[in-house]
Amino acid sequence: MADWERRITELGIELLGPLPAGGLYTSVVIAGNIAYTSGIVAVEGPPLKLAHPGCLGDDIDIDEGKLGARGAMLSTLGNLRGALGSLDRIQRFLKLTGFVRAVPGFLKTPAVMDGASELIRDIFGAELVPARSAIGVSALPGNASVEIESIVLLES
Repeated sequence: MADWERRITELGIELLGPLPAGGLYTSVVIAGNIAYTSGIVAVEGPPLKLAHPGCLGDDIDIDEGKLGARGAMLSTLGNLRGALGSLDRIQRFLKLTGFVRAVPGFLKTPAVMDGASELIRDIFGAELVPARSAIGVSALPGNASVEIESIVLLES
């Protein structure tokens, strides 16, 4: 079994606990050895509040957007830890889908989503960086800049 929890500690990363759902849904669904996460945004706290809000190409730049993607990935990891008991159960991330709030014509959504992929690389290693989609959208909950959902393979 991997020792991802130790790696997170070594990197000085602090994760929030599982976040409360913002509607009628389950934050993490586990089916066999696959975990599916609901879309989640970057938060900080306590008290919990949205982190890195805004619209790419309007009131925030790519660097701030990357922080939003990283923050959304941190929120995802916190929810996974809450559902799994330990991130050491993760075998690999299979797929990340990132929704990036952006002005029409913004073409750098993949660069924004690199913030999430870089965090996965730093914790889990380059060989576990998943397949990924980066989709530009006009609105996200609470003025979030990035929302992420994931599919994760778990140890059997």
